Amino acid sequence: MLRRTVGAATALLGALALGAALVLLAGFAHRLVSGDAVGAMGWWGLGLLVLVLVLFGVSGVTLWGADPAEPGERADQGQPVDRKGPVDRGDQEEPGEPEGSPEPAGSAGPARPDVAAGSAGPARPSVVAGPAGPPASVAAGGKAAKAEGDWFDGLVFLLVLLGILAGGPFGIAGYEALRPGAAAAPAPPAPDPTASGPSSGAAPPAAYPSASPSGAVPVPPPPPGDAAVVWKVPPAGDPYETAPGAWGAGDAVVHVRLDGLFAYAARDGAVRWKLPAPPREGVCAMSPGAGGNIGLVGLGRHRKPCATLLAVHTATGEVLWRRPAGGGGLAPYGLAVGGSTAVAAEDGAVRGRSAETGEERWRRTPDRDCAVLALDADEARALLVEQCGAGARLVALETRTGEERWRRALPVESPAAAAVVSVTPPVVAVDEEDPRGTHALFAFDERGTPGATVPVDGPAGTLLVPEQVAETGQWGRPVVLGGRLIALAAQGSSRAHKVVALSLEDGGTAWEHATEGTFPEALAPEPDGGLGVLTVPDAGLALLDPATGAVRAGKAAKGAGADVSIRPLLVPLAGAHVVVNRVASAPQPAVFGLR
Repeated sequence: MLRRTVGAATALLGALALGAALVLLAGFAHRLVSGDAVGAMGWWGLGLLVLVLVLFGVSGVTLWGADPAEPGERADQGQPVDRKGPVDRGDQEEPGEPEGSPEPAGSAGPARPDVAAGSAGPARPSVVAGPAGPPASVAAGGKAAKAEGDWFDGLVFLLVLLGILAGGPFGIAGYEALRPGAAAAPAPPAPDPTASGPSSGAAPPAAYPSASPSGAVPVPPPPPGDAAVVWKVPPAGDPYETAPGAWGAGDAVVHVRLDGLFAYAARDGAVRWKLPAPPREGVCAMSPGAGGNIGLVGLGRHRKPCATLLAVHTATGEVLWRRPAGGGGLAPYGLAVGGSTAVAAEDGAVRGRSAETGEERWRRTPDRDCAVLALDADEARALLVEQCGAGARLVALETRTGEERWRRALPVESPAAAAVVSVTPPVVAVDEEDPRGTHALFAFDERGTPGATVPVDGPAGTLLVPEQVAETGQWGRPVVLGGRLIALAAQGSSRAHKVVALSLEDGGTAWEHATEGTFPEALAPEPDGGLGVLTVPDAGLALLDPATGAVRAGKAAKGAGADVSIRPLLVPLAGAHVVVNRVASAPQPAVFGLR
């Protein structure tokens, strides 16, 4: 029994190691394909596989040939048997008893049938062989041993299966500990980053040395010549919760989260203002940008329509006005601020309101069977992408009056998703449901004359496009500067490896920019007309000339690459840059400042 117990325990340990090894090797393969640094994950995974082989080998040797019957419990001890069954051992001849020795007085054994009457010697019992095959007691013992072996084999199989499943969490923990940039120790629960006053005696999280009264966390200065991560806001909310986005507001950034809006100063991360969402409501839509210090957000309850429209002053956090949106509520990508006009796709119509007061200025009811897929606006023009039946079209309106200026059909023949990349000049991205359909960006001039058609998968690589039209799950925000469409591009994997600029007239490549050993993660237009590029593994910042792709300036924040999570946003502000991690989970901060 001890031998079988050791074998089963060894099989369980081997299965645990196998589960952990599979997770580690899967993480290693994913980072290798994505072009990330892999560290020691591969060696640890191979080491665990060697341990698995050793443990399963020990288990097999231990279990091989193990007899399920215990010593002293064997049934084949050779009892005498007559034709009707085994004979009592008390009637057997004892070992060493001389043949023909007299029976004890008073013995009552039966007479021997094979001895003639009157012959010398006492009558003795005869040991008669039973039928061919094992005795009944031996057969019963064999069946019991087989049954015991069957259930024991099933138990070992169950232990191996449970061990493989239980090894998964150990592999995940090992992945988090071994991946490059992982924190040396897990950070304890962070305090509310929106708190504007000092904490009530609670110690700051270990990952951040001290917490300022503003709620942002100061960071030690970097070596001379490097970029600086000067402050961080710890993550908040549920792990891996995706924030809608952010706006730049002068010298501050407004972080739009599910649970509300929070503004931080670019200089030190101090909380300028906060606007928590009402109980049981969350932010479900937002305008791509803020115009005239006014941004739009939508609020809604869990799995309910986005039913309330708010206009927020980005400098003060004041709610200027709110309006209910009936019926189906607000469209997910249907809010924009153009000059002094707020444009919203709501309840089957598009409305233009005063951005300051919310007073309705105009209303456009789409044609029958048409719905708005996306919109954006600037002071002069509002662009709508509408799906009408199986087709789609781009419509340009005058922002202040809602008057239609022009419309152009898009090459769509099935349901599609769309995004407005630029209002002036007009550029839209379209992703059709039909795999053989349209997956491209389209450029137009001021009068709606078609320009370049740029396929998402083309000679320049796979372009990273807004998330609502990103088939691969990897997305980025292209920008339009100097008559060129500038986007991140991937080649051979979903990880972007270069920045490309394409002509809006013919789609030809104007320039490409790639740096040795780093990967571009986000783009943003600079206040001076340049192009900002955020790179990893260091939180690098390169400033490019949009006309030529030449580097105007560039610095790397050494050791700060671990602060960049997936789906980061780069927000250029006066004298600084802020990175917003849309998906933030410890140890990555929700927001951090670069200088």
